[in-house]
Amino acid sequence: METSSLLSSLHDECRSDNYIEPHYKEWYRVAIDALIEGGLEAYKEFLSKERCSEFLADEEIDYILNNVHKLPQNTVYSSNHAIDDTSSSGTYWPIESDVEAPNLDLGWPYLMPGISGGTNIDLLFHPPRAQPYTIKETIRKMIRDARKVIAIVMDMFTDVDIFREIVEASARGIAVYLLLDESNFSHFLKMTEKQGCQVQRLRVDFLWMDLRVRTVRGQDYYSKTGAKFHGKMEQKFILVDCKKVIYGSYSFMWSFEKTNLSMVQVITGQLVESFDEEFRTLYARSSVPSSFAPELVRVNTYLGFFLGLGHWNECTYFYIIILELLYLNLYRNSESRRCLKGVVYSVYIVRLILYIFFVEKACTSIL
Repeated sequence: METSSLLSSLHDECRSDNYIEPHYKEWYRVAIDALIEGGLEAYKEFLSKERCSEFLADEEIDYILNNVHKLPQNTVYSSNHAIDDTSSSGTYWPIESDVEAPNLDLGWPYLMPGISGGTNIDLLFHPPRAQPYTIKETIRKMIRDARKVIAIVMDMFTDVDIFREIVEASARGIAVYLLLDESNFSHFLKMTEKQGCQVQRLRVDFLWMDLRVRTVRGQDYYSKTGAKFHGKMEQKFILVDCKKVIYGSYSFMWSFEKTNLSMVQVITGQLVESFDEEFRTLYARSSVPSSFAPELVRVNTYLGFFLGLGHWNECTYFYIIILELLYLNLYRNSESRRCLKGVVYSVYIVRLILYIFFVEKACTSIL
């Protein structure tokens, strides 16, 4: 007893004033496993049996039940991939991917670290207080003033006006990268379709559109049986020219413009470097939306129609490869993109003229 008392005193003396008790609770994990495997009744039964209080909100329970992916019942684990009963679920030990990270293929300005000077932060509120512009007006002005790149990370994007601003910016030769939460991406897609715009077709119909749309999901959580669900991407910020950031609780939705209370920070200076790094980190873990996949075939088909002389053949592959190399690797600044746009226009016009005068076969034999 005396020894235990001495050890306890020694432990208290070594403990820092900033020490925080570990928050991990094993029964949290077991309760979630019960929810995944047996549903809401099994979850509540476990908590009642262990005399534990409920710790999940109803919204969290619904999200887990609606998004969990279970392994097929006939799946057999090999000895190399067996789940360790002593380990916790996969949220605490995320699995690293060997998939190559996507490139910022439209270009990304490089700023020497540490030369931005001191950080300046202005607070904007909605409804507006003593400020000349609303939050939405400030965002639209930033987009219009962009000269090199616009990088947006957003949980929910259904604002028609802001969408039009970024499309117009991309048409001006500004590189636009848009990262959206995967679980809410369908809302963005519906908004664009209602405006008569198919985002996945922008690179098909308008080759000079410098717009990349990708999705990001939260961490994967694995149960001991191999079932999993992923979280959401709840970040909200817009980075312009790697020099200015708007970050806060404002989502790109009508309700945030008119009814919701929100606040953002307009940041310039050295702190912007952290948002620059964070965006590139998120972009590296992003993916092409699954609804965009079928359009990859259509892109090549349409290019083959205009550049491959009306049918899909080896010549078409050659033209597509040459065009992509020129566009992605050689023409990354705004002035060069405008030149390329003129070339593409010329190709389209010549192609249409050839079809009008019925010289398809003659053109094919020449090329």
